[in-house]
Formats: sequence, structure tokens, C-alpha cells
Amino acid sequence: MTVVVSTGARLHFGLLCGAPNSGWHYGGVGMMVDQPAWEIQVSWASAIESDVIHAGDITRDRVQAVLARFRRDVADLSAVECAVRSEPPFHSGLGAGTQFTLALGTALLMLTGKPRPHDIAEFASILDRSRRSAVGTYGFDHGGFVIDHGIPQDPTACRSFDRIRFPDSWRMVMLTPHTSAGLSGETEETFFDRQDYLTDDMVSQIQQVIEPNIVESLRGEDFHRFRDALERYGHLAGEYYAAAQGGVFSNRQMEDVVHELKSKGITGAVQSSWGPTVCIPAESDQAALKIRQAAQESDHGSTITTEIVRGLNIGATVRTTAPEHGHRSFG
Repeated sequence: MTVVVSTGARLHFGLLCGAPNSGWHYGGVGMMVDQPAWEIQVSWASAIESDVIHAGDITRDRVQAVLARFRRDVADLSAVECAVRSEPPFHSGLGAGTQFTLALGTALLMLTGKPRPHDIAEFASILDRSRRSAVGTYGFDHGGFVIDHGIPQDPTACRSFDRIRFPDSWRMVMLTPHTSAGLSGETEETFFDRQDYLTDDMVSQIQQVIEPNIVESLRGEDFHRFRDALERYGHLAGEYYAAAQGGVFSNRQMEDVVHELKSKGITGAVQSSWGPTVCIPAESDQAALKIRQAAQESDHGSTITTEIVRGLNIGATVRTTAPEHGHRSFG
């Protein structure tokens, strides 16, 4: 039996570190996009006693870590063969770690005859993901634009999400510098250990951007209102992280590009997670091509990667092939 799991990338426009009683304790907004995508194939290893892993060095280490945790906390597992066919970069603000872990974990569940997890949040917790933000976890299962209301103050309550379909004709233009990475690991943990919560006033300001503006503009497919609201959200959230990352944007080069594009009338830029990837919404393919061209012609154009992506409005795709049943697909 072979299992193939495919999932896209997660954009996160700013984690909201509100107090536990604020209604936004580690909440925020984000969305799933179709690229860069993970595609992971898993099958039983043939006639050998050790795992066979086909992946880059960094990803191989992560595969081994997930396999060890799965065997320890989920189920017994014989030797497997794992081929990672597509590998997005880690620590670029695209949620690659969560998407990879959930994709591989889901593949292993299916391989061992277990169903896809009914509670993706619980499964993510077992695999040591979704400790703060759950945009990527929920997005893995459902796709779309996600409003994460954060960890509820009542420990018996379930985390609350709103999911809105991202308009099919809209695009995101992603700009990523060639030689930079966002905060992660111990540096990230130290920040959250030491940083105060957002003030009530700041939470109120951000909430007013989310509910009457981002949400309603998506539902009404009002692009210009959405673009302006998203930029405002990113600026407010970025101010909270400015001391740790050196400004509203974590990468000075990307900050320069954003300012240069703004001088040309291109607005809406927002950083994803810790960066360094910056995203700019576009109303159409044609508009996205113009933004990409302007970015490539900017002073730093030769040192950044530009990619036009679509919103991903479905959850991860799981395909299984069994000799006795042929090809089956689960969405």
C-alpha cells in the first residue's frame, strides 16, 4: 500500500498575543495557498528492517523525528519508505513545519489502517505542533482564509475558527529574499517567554480591522477594502514584534522593496509570520503579473524570489493505492 499526501503553504498575517481573557489569546488570521506545496509518499519498506528516506538533509532529519514520535505516541510502525517529492523551505514564514508534520503524520495513520484524525488539533498536539497558533493546523484540514480566535480561557471550551473562501480570481504575490530566514527555535521561544501581552486597546484596534473589514470584504469580494484592511492588520501586528525582528518587517531588504513598491502605487504588503516572506494581494492574474514585474525591477529585484499563488480552499489531499482496490482518493 502507498499513501500520498499533498498540502499547500500557510500564510499567517500576525499572531495576536492577547491576554487569556481577551478573546484573542494566540489567535490571528491567515490563509492557505497552493504553492509552495508538500507532496509526501509513504509505503512499507520492502524486505528491510530500517526506514528508507528520500529527501533533502534538513527534511530527512524531520522525517526521522516525526517517525520516532509517531512510534512512541501514536502506533507501532514497521520500517517505511518515505519519498518527499516536493519540499518548501523552512523558516520562511510559510508554515512549512506544521504542513510537513501533519502531512507525514496523516500518511502514516492511513498506512497503518487508521482513519484521518477526527480532531486535527489533538493530532497536531501529539506531534508537537499548534502550541500557539492553529491557523496552519485548521487550514491543513479545511483550507481557505482562517480566523483563529485563539486559546479559550475556559479549558473545557473548544478553540473557535471562522473559515471564509478566498475568492478564486484573487491572487497573492509572495516575495522572499534569497538569503534570510525568520525567527524560530530558542529565539522565538525566548520572545514569547519575555514579551508582555497586547494591551486591551491594541486588541480592540485589531479586532475592528478583522471583523468589520477583513471578514466582510472577503464575504463581499471587495478587493480594495480587503487589501487595505490586511495591510493595516499586518502593520498593527508587526508593531508588537518590532523590537524582536527589527521593525514591522523582519528583513530590511524586504522593507525597502515594500516602500519602493508603495511609491509606485502598489499597496497591501504584509509579512507572513516571522518572515522574511512578504505577501501582496492582487485582484487578478494581470494585476499579480504587474506586481511581480515591479518587484523584479526594484533595487533588490535580483536577490528576491517572486511567486504568484492562489488561495487553497480545500484541505490536504490524501491518495492511497492498494493492490486489491486500485486507486482511491480522499479529499
